[in-house]
Amino acid sequence: MVEGFSLGSYLLLVDYSARLFRDGKAVLAREVAEILDRLGSSAERWQARLDKLRQGRLLGRYFATSRARLQEVAEKLGFKRIANVAGCPTV
Repeated sequence: MVEGFSLGSYLLLVDYSARLFRDGKAVLAREVAEILDRLGSSAERWQARLDKLRQGRLLGRYFATSRARLQEVAEKLGFKRIANVAGCPTV
């Protein structure tokens, strides 16, 4: 989990994520928009990542919000090179 990310926030994000794939159910509540903001993401980027995940094309073990964040995590984990970042947003 992300530091400062409560169980309630996690459950709101899971609920919103599930609604994205049900016609007419994906309404972005203010609370969910704030959660995505704290994660450095947006509703559009979140949906794009979930679409990739549904297609089974998401590579790696970290669900990054940007290449910069992925680099940051890689450094923290001691990796010198990151493979398969083509699907990761540049922003």
